[in-house]
Amino acid sequence: MTVSLNTLRTAGRTVLDLVYPPCCVLCRVRVSHDRLVICDDCASGLISIDAPYCERCGHPLDNPVASCAACKGRTFYFDGALSGFQFNRPLQDLIHQLKYRNRPGIGRFLGSLLAKRVEGEPEIPHITAVVPVPLHPLRIRERGYNQSVYIARGISDETGIPVLENVLVRNRNTPTQTSLSPDARMANVEGVFEVGRVEAVRDATVSLVDDIFTTGATINSCARALLKAGAERVFALTVARA
Repeated sequence: MTVSLNTLRTAGRTVLDLVYPPCCVLCRVRVSHDRLVICDDCASGLISIDAPYCERCGHPLDNPVASCAACKGRTFYFDGALSGFQFNRPLQDLIHQLKYRNRPGIGRFLGSLLAKRVEGEPEIPHITAVVPVPLHPLRIRERGYNQSVYIARGISDETGIPVLENVLVRNRNTPTQTSLSPDARMANVEGVFEVGRVEAVRDATVSLVDDIFTTGATINSCARALLKAGAERVFALTVARA
C-alpha cells in the first residue's frame, strides 16, 4: 500500500498537536490550528487602518485632504502605499517574534491578514507580482531568513500573485534605521538596492512588501531601483504603519 507524502505530513502534524497543542503566540491560549498563530481575543486587538488615508503614502488622516502633511516636500518613487494595521502593542509583539524569536511562520500569517485587509481596496490597482524588501546577506545569515519574504508568501497564499524572490538585492549592509532622523534614513539607504534580474520586473506592476512603514525611506529606495530596471509602476504594502 502506498502512503502519500501529504498523508504522512498530516499524520505527523496530528501527533505533534496532541503532544504539543498549538497555542496563541501572544497569550498561550490553545488554538484550533497552528496556522492561526493567535487566538480570536488577541486577533481582535489588531486594529486596521481604515479610510481616510493618504493615497500616496498611506498616512492615516482625520479627514480627506488634497495635500498630505506627511508627503509635503518629499519625493516618492512609489505610486501609492497602504499599511494594514496600526503599530500597537499586539502587532509590535508579533513583529518582534517574527524578526527576533525565529518565528518565520508569523510572517506568513501576517501576510495573509494583510492580503485580506486590502482585498477590494479601490486604491490598489492590479498587481502582477509582489517583491519582498531584501535584507543584506550578512543580516540573513544572522537571522536565518528575511521576514519580508514570508509576509510576501502569505500575500501570495491568499491572492495567487507570484512572489519575486531574490530579484531585488541589497548591495550594502547599512546601519539600522531605528534611531535615525527621516533625512538620515533617506541618506542611509540611498543607492543601497539594485535589481539582479531586470527581465523579471520589466513592464510589471509590482508591490513592495515589508513589515513596517515608518518614513518610507527603505521602500522609496527600493522603488527607485525597480523603476530604473523597467518596472511600470510600484506600490507598497506593509503590515503596519509606525
